[in-house]
Amino acid sequence: PPPPLLTSPATTPNDGSQTDPDGLPTRFLQMKKHNRDEAKAAFAEHLQWRERFRVDTLLSRPHPKYDVCKAMVPHYFSGRDPHDNVVFVQRPAILDFEIMRRNNATIEDLLLHYIYVIEYCWNILDPGHDRIMTNVLDMRGISFRNMRNQEYVGFGKRFVQMMSANYPGRSYKTLIVNAPTWFHALYKLFKPLLRESTRQKIVILKAGEQQDVALKFYLGDSLPEDLVSGDFNAKEKKNEEGGDDGLDRSHRYFIPVDDEELCAPGPNSLMEFHMRRFCIAQLHAHNTTLQEVI
Repeated sequence: PPPPLLTSPATTPNDGSQTDPDGLPTRFLQMKKHNRDEAKAAFAEHLQWRERFRVDTLLSRPHPKYDVCKAMVPHYFSGRDPHDNVVFVQRPAILDFEIMRRNNATIEDLLLHYIYVIEYCWNILDPGHDRIMTNVLDMRGISFRNMRNQEYVGFGKRFVQMMSANYPGRSYKTLIVNAPTWFHALYKLFKPLLRESTRQKIVILKAGEQQDVALKFYLGDSLPEDLVSGDFNAKEKKNEEGGDDGLDRSHRYFIPVDDEELCAPGPNSLMEFHMRRFCIAQLHAHNTTLQEVI
């Protein structure tokens, strides 16, 4: 049978909006330190953003470029941390514009995909107005060349602004891992601009044994193998040469698995397996299929 029509409205039960005189979710008031006028303006902009991207019905619409967007930049739900928060890992340094162009995708496609993923998280994977996640930003491969790429920087700014403005109060911790030596100097430049509550959630780590211990502490059993310092160099080499199954991974960070028993914390976690199956079911309901990655 076709999947049910799914809607994900801007407000949900118990998020504070039903008792607020202006219908504001508590998270937007907290974001603006309870300045009601600023919170009202922020929520009005959020509603306009949802209308522009038709967010309320996004999960019911077909997403044929799902695999393409996954190939463009590595990002995945690894599992849950010891506090039962969803763990979301990203590798922003290897955003691949060549894969984007080869598959006729755009920055807009990628942004919409990210909305799809986050809406799936808060409406299906981990529903609840007070649920939060642990974010991991793996900075492996970041260089000043990235900073000089206007296309790369432009996407980064749009992504950060979109997440900050439309999903406030959803972060438990942000772990910046494999940070280069110059990253701390860069961080000092914008640290004064961050709210104290935001600063307290950021942990910056450099590759090595101390980082491995910290990641195990924060992520527990959901720590992906390729984030462990002793393993990720071998993982990178394997991706370049092709895996044991003979698949050529020279242009892909990972290949999705079709067998649940092959799932493990990382890009092919059980959460990722089920989200991809959800996407495929919606595509079948609309008589279409996933676009193949080339």
